Parts: sequence; structure tokens; C-alpha cells
Amino acid sequence: MKREIINPWTWQEALGFVHGNKVSDAESTFFLAGQTACDANGATLFPGDMEKQIDVVLDNIATILEQGGMDFSNVMRLNIYTVDMEKMMAAHDHMSENLKQRGCQHTGCLLGVTGLASPGALIEMEVTAVK
Repeated sequence: MKREIINPWTWQEALGFVHGNKVSDAESTFFLAGQTACDANGATLFPGDMEKQIDVVLDNIATILEQGGMDFSNVMRLNIYTVDMEKMMAAHDHMSENLKQRGCQHTGCLLGVTGLASPGALIEMEVTAVK
């Protein structure tokens, strides 16, 4: 796979994302369903704690990526949905550092929503990865 990062500006670097990932010569594309901070039985963990939920979500994504033969360096798009934008922005640096340590250079969006399917979930992330 060949990846070209397209960043016409530099302000996004402080926020931990890129504006474009142009991919060619890809072997496979992997679409992950939205992940929340849930355990192996689907129960939501750490109600009310955005940073801990972010960590669980990213660990769950890492598990799925690994089973698909990929890791965070393969993530091209990461969309984030939250029911509490204020808590999300307060935890943003924590999330960005976690993603940076995992080698993630993603595009995507951050959306405030009125609800998520998992009761007690503050955040949900969906991923598209390419290898």
C-alpha cells in the first residue's frame, strides 16, 4: 500500500489528525463497526468517565484490527460520535496522545449526537483501515 498524506494547512497537527489520506496499491480495506466502551458481553464500562471510555474504545478497535491483520497505522478514517461534546473536548488531548502512540494518522470527523445505541456510552468510534 502506498499512502500520501494531504495537508494543505498545518493547524490540524495540534489536534492529531490529517486532512486527507490518499491510498493506492491497496491489498485490502477493512470497515469496522462503531465501537463503544464495552466489555466482552457488551456491557458499557466506566459510565460518565470520558477518558476511560476512550481508552476502552481504542483497545477494542485495536483488538479488531489485530484480528483483521492490521493495526492503527492502517487506519485512514476515524469518525467519532459523542453525546457530551464538552467532556470530549476536555479529553481530546488524552485521546490524541493515545492515537499518536498507536501510530494513527487518520482523517475523520467529530460529531455531537443526542444518543448512542449502548446505554451509558459517551463516545463511539468507527474506523476504515487499509493495507
